[in-house]
Amino acid sequence: MRRLAVLLTVVASAVAATPALAPAAGDGLEGARAKAVSWAVSQAGHRERGTTNCSARITRWERAMGLEAPPCQAWCGAFVHEAFRRAGVKLSARLIDPDRSYTDAVRGQRGLKAIPKGQVRPGDLLFFAFRRGLKASHIAIVRTKPSGGAVLTVEGNVAHAVRFARRGLKYPVLAARVTG
Repeated sequence: MRRLAVLLTVVASAVAATPALAPAAGDGLEGARAKAVSWAVSQAGHRERGTTNCSARITRWERAMGLEAPPCQAWCGAFVHEAFRRAGVKLSARLIDPDRSYTDAVRGQRGLKAIPKGQVRPGDLLFFAFRRGLKASHIAIVRTKPSGGAVLTVEGNVAHAVRFARRGLKYPVLAARVTG
């Protein structure tokens, strides 16, 4: 009986000294997505000048995409691009146009991949079609996992500012994951 107790003590000590297994790494971009969300959240409240689509910060974001600014453009995509650039992920300048980026996500191109809306997690993107005739006209960054059929987002160019929103998952036309 004493030998069994000693053996169990030795086994328990070995197990305790063994480092825990790390969770599966997934696609390796979880940290970048978290950084993108963190940076995006830190921008909440930033406003364009009037209704110009311009500010010194927005102009820098658009120039970082390789775009000429001014003139400034609708900037929800520049906001998303900058969030991921700050997180070390280089995405296509096509993000300035949500309609074209929608197509990229559907095709799994330019660092985007369409995913089921119910599977979004922080750092994923939601595409909305607020303007008729376009597949998508706005992009948001997801801040939370779905709960009650909705997620919390951070979005650029909503009422001329960076804002937080609660979006029902029945409203986006597409969800996408940044793949690098």
